[in-house]
Amino acid sequence: MELKEKVCKACRVGKLRRHEVVQKFEREGLEVRIEGIPAMVCEKCSQAYFPPGMGDKLSVAADHLFTLSEAKHAGEYRAVV
Repeated sequence: MELKEKVCKACRVGKLRRHEVVQKFEREGLEVRIEGIPAMVCEKCSQAYFPPGMGDKLSVAADHLFTLSEAKHAGEYRAVV
């Protein structure tokens, strides 16, 4: 059985390919980057589609990075549990 190629829902033309992407988050003047995120990306319009649950995981990871960054700028480091 052959797998049918997935077509982008945004542009309806491009085919989706597996890639690792970078996502930037900004909060109160601070910016954090998360790299190596698995996604399906349209070869035509670059729209990225993430696996189910990935948005929640990215949000939690970004929150932790902001906490660490804020602690660094305040001159203190603290563990987040």
